[in-house]
Amino acid sequence: MIGLIGAELRKARRRWATWLVLAMLLGMMALVYLVVALTGGGPRASATITRFPAAYGVINQFVFGLGSLLGIAWTASMAGADWSWGTIRVVLARGEGRIRYALAKAAALGICLVIAVVIAYAVGMALAALTGLALGETTGRPFSDLGREDLLSSLGYGTLVLLERAAIGFAVATVLRSQLAGVVAGIGLSIGEGILSTVLFALAMSGDGLARTQTQWYQLLPFRIGESLLAAVRGPSSDLSAMFGKPVEPGLALLVTAGYLAVALAVAALALRRAEVA
Repeated sequence: MIGLIGAELRKARRRWATWLVLAMLLGMMALVYLVVALTGGGPRASATITRFPAAYGVINQFVFGLGSLLGIAWTASMAGADWSWGTIRVVLARGEGRIRYALAKAAALGICLVIAVVIAYAVGMALAALTGLALGETTGRPFSDLGREDLLSSLGYGTLVLLERAAIGFAVATVLRSQLAGVVAGIGLSIGEGILSTVLFALAMSGDGLARTQTQWYQLLPFRIGESLLAAVRGPSSDLSAMFGKPVEPGLALLVTAGYLAVALAVAALALRRAEVA
């Protein structure tokens, strides 16, 4: 198992997509901070972006918001490439167990994503501090008791959400044997669930008006539950159900998110076990 994980890590390191996706995330984040540094962004905006621990919320938007979409695309491309390049056939011909290989690949991709989160978060903190210095703003204390608690919560919850969403892209790409299918399904779910939850919440509010006091079923969908977990550290998201409805309790959100992650990995492993490989 360790050997398989190491081989997948080396494979990921040699893929240009690995570095391009990370560079895209860091570039977008740096561009926003550069614009704020050049324009000032207004007192409230600059304080939110550059002053810790509030700045962690902005970094979360990049690392776990945009980062989730990029993570889905990258993970799906890595899983789907094994079919298009014939890697699965070679691996199975060597006598490797199918479930073992699927879990080893998922573990290696997860390790890469965790490393990317740490790098992106460190760069985000550095950019926030540098932007604050450029604007003459006090950056606060990022590692104070409150700041350290926010940092650890953000990294813990956010990384779990990122891994859960990436696992869905991984599972779809494995089941359908297609890079594109994993990318489209993952990003489509992300956008579609946001629209669905907003529409259903608006309908519920115009009907019996209980949406404010009850947790709605659509808040437990794979991507919406991630938003509920992230809201515990970055504040509510932009859709109506998250802003005005009753949020899912963090404990339940954590449990459901972990459940989706486990189910996605099980589906991918089972799909590879049952696949017919010519």
